[in-house]
Amino acid sequence: MKYALVNGIRQEATPKTKGICICCGSLTISKCGNQKVWHWAHDSKKICDSWWENETEWHRLWKSYFPENNQEVIQVDALTGEKHIADVKTDNGVVLEFQNSQISEQELSSREDFYKEMIWIVNGEKFLKNFTISSRVPNPSSELVQDILILQANKTHYAHNDIDAFWFLKKSENPDYINYIKTGKPYSKMGEIYYSLETINQEVNENYIGHHLFHWKNPRTIWYQSKKSVFIDFGGTLLWLLQKYDESGLMCIKKINKADFIRENGGVYTNIND
Repeated sequence: MKYALVNGIRQEATPKTKGICICCGSLTISKCGNQKVWHWAHDSKKICDSWWENETEWHRLWKSYFPENNQEVIQVDALTGEKHIADVKTDNGVVLEFQNSQISEQELSSREDFYKEMIWIVNGEKFLKNFTISSRVPNPSSELVQDILILQANKTHYAHNDIDAFWFLKKSENPDYINYIKTGKPYSKMGEIYYSLETINQEVNENYIGHHLFHWKNPRTIWYQSKKSVFIDFGGTLLWLLQKYDESGLMCIKKINKADFIRENGGVYTNIND
C-alpha cells in the first residue's frame, strides 16, 4: 500500500515507521528497502484485500498522476460490508484499476460487479514482445465499415506470411457473408474481395480515427471478456483501448493520448521520462 494512517493522518511510507491500515485498521510496518518501491505492509503478514497485488513502480507512477485524495480510496458494499481499496477513484465516481499481473475470470467479474463504474489500465510492457500493432482500419461506425467484413488472408496466398495481409469483403456483394461469422469457415462463393489494404487505402484514410488491427501471440484473452473499458499501457505517450471491431468479433485497438485520458479523469500527466 502507498498510504497508511500515522497519528490519524494518511502518509506514505518512510523508514522505520509504523502506521494503521486504511482498510482494516491493523498495524502496518513501513518497507523502505532498495529493491522494491517503498510501501506499507501488515505487521501480521495478513492481506486484508484479496484483490491487492504487489505494487510496482508502474502502479506508483499511475497513481501519482492523480490528486492524493483520489488515490487508494476505500470502497464498501453497504449491504454486505465487503471492502476493497480502489487504486484511484475520480471525482466523477469512476474507479481506475491498474493491473500488472494476470487475473482470473472470477476475479475480473467480481471486481467489475463490485466497482460498477470502472476502467482497467493494463501494463502492456509485460507482453510487449508478443504484441504487434498492425493495419490501420476505418472508424467502426463509418459507412464504409458497415459494408465490409475484414478477413485474415489465407497464408498460402502470401509467401511472406505478412500479418497485414487481410481480405476486405464487401457485404453488399456477398449475401452469404453471415455464414463466415457463424462458422468461421472460408467462403465457397465469393463476390468482390479487396485482396490488400492498398485497394481501399484512400477510404481507410478518410475514415481513420485511430483504430488498428493487431497480432497478439499467447494473448491474455481474459481482457476480451471484460465488460468494462480496457486500456493497454505499453509506455510512452499513448494508451491503446481494446475493442471489438465488428459483428464478427474481430478485436482491434484504438490509440488514445495518455495525457488527454489522465486529464479527462481529473489528473495531470507530468512524467518527463515517459
